[in-house]
Amino acid sequence: MNLLDASAIFNLFQSGKYSALTNGATNPLAKYEIGNILWKSHKIRNRISKEEAMESGTVLFELIDSMEQIVSPPASVLSLSLEEGLTFYDSSYLVSAIESGYDFVTDDLKLHKIASLKVTTRKSLDL
Repeated sequence: MNLLDASAIFNLFQSGKYSALTNGATNPLAKYEIGNILWKSHKIRNRISKEEAMESGTVLFELIDSMEQIVSPPASVLSLSLEEGLTFYDSSYLVSAIESGYDFVTDDLKLHKIASLKVTTRKSLDL
């Protein structure tokens, strides 16, 4: 099984690889990070309309709800974050992958580099 972070979820969604999402796992932060990606795509980058953001959000949030949710202890997440210099959010995905034993899928280059030293790590294009 794969544990996917928000970058991978969004890219898989854009590529139409829905089965990789519904057969994967993530953590509860994914919805909020996806919401932020959609907000930024509309408000900052002007790449999508408000309606497109809302429609995509509706579908993505449902897909995320269908995924297994892995919750990791905040103390473990903070420890890894401080140790590796990752954001708390990025560390939460990595700890979830480590603790679940799942392969980790991220398209964040810094996170991929650090994660690959700890778990089997892939990019969304590999799925």
